[in-house]
Amino acid sequence: MQELKLPQLGQSVEEAEITQWLKQEGDAIDVGEPIYTVQTDKAEIEVESEISGTLRKILITEDIEVPVFTVVALVGDADEALPDLSQYGSSNGIAAAPAVGAISAPVETAAVTTPALVSAGQSSHQAVSPRARKAAAATNISTQGLAGSGPKGRVIEEDVLGAKSAAAPVAVAPTPVAVPSIGDVKGLSPMRKVIAESMVASKFQAPHFYVTVEVDMLNSVAFRQNLGIFKPSYNDLVLRAAARALQEFPQVNAQWTNEGIMQQPHVNMGMAVALEEGLIVPVIRNMESMSLRQIHDAARDMAEKARTGKLMPDDYTGNTFTVSNLGVFGVDEFTAIINQPDSAILAVGQMKEQVVAIDGGIQVRPMMKMTISSDHRVVDGSVAARFMGRMKQILEEADF
Repeated sequence: MQELKLPQLGQSVEEAEITQWLKQEGDAIDVGEPIYTVQTDKAEIEVESEISGTLRKILITEDIEVPVFTVVALVGDADEALPDLSQYGSSNGIAAAPAVGAISAPVETAAVTTPALVSAGQSSHQAVSPRARKAAAATNISTQGLAGSGPKGRVIEEDVLGAKSAAAPVAVAPTPVAVPSIGDVKGLSPMRKVIAESMVASKFQAPHFYVTVEVDMLNSVAFRQNLGIFKPSYNDLVLRAAARALQEFPQVNAQWTNEGIMQQPHVNMGMAVALEEGLIVPVIRNMESMSLRQIHDAARDMAEKARTGKLMPDDYTGNTFTVSNLGVFGVDEFTAIINQPDSAILAVGQMKEQVVAIDGGIQVRPMMKMTISSDHRVVDGSVAARFMGRMKQILEEADF
């Protein structure tokens, strides 16, 4: 019998929560096959099995947060006997199996409904959802002794709230007048909570200021069309231009710290990717040394990993500058909130044909607006203006 452990998901991750088991007890699994999903602060990740065999026992149920390297399941032969599970009983997420030959006793229905309690013979290692733990802490209700109504007897938030209502004194009151509902409240996912906290912290800690330029993309369009089979996206061209400009203006590729301004030796480019759950920013490292083709391949791979839940925590940390492109959604121009610990973020709008005055004449050109949001503690206005001027020059001259 082999132990399946929660792997180290990144240098900064010490614990994680299993959100869904993709395999059930008795299923055959192979090395490299996704077996469960894990929720970290910013993304849901599929974890692949490092063992082949039959999934004999799931030890950690869903919605339980455990440290890395915790044994979450046992894998062995289909007819192999299970070891003594008491050695894994310290985790409150263990899925307890009924004793062989146990006889179910009849249950008497009480006249008054009250929160059900776990009998003395039941395991105290019951599963408790994270929301239930928070509700219990907020209402000073103990989850010990509560019978869960969730999957596999898990104590969920409603069980805690029901226990609170039952414990509260009953008062005679007039029938309240019905108030129309104004909408349902949807609980926050871990990812949405992190987005909210980081955006609020960035907006109120970093003094933002904005510089916008309009770029004539005529030569960039021609450059792309003349490349032949290889066709980078226009966002790839922006990333390449940003990487070059950041090398010439290292003040923009810096970070504010309590000790001073930290200059970053490499351009680690954050690339904002919109998912249904929220915005995630995978990082392409050492972009200053990449060719346009390498940037195209790396950006495509990172975007695909983000959309399929394959990003690891180290894939979206360590950014020094970020590009957010909403042009695909038909957005002309916008300002973005700095993705800390960066000191700047570039917001890119759509490219579209416009009538412009050039050398005293009227022409139709593909124009695109870009806006940089900068942390004024690190980046001066003149620096941001010259940085954006250099980006404009690279794109207008197609100097890639």
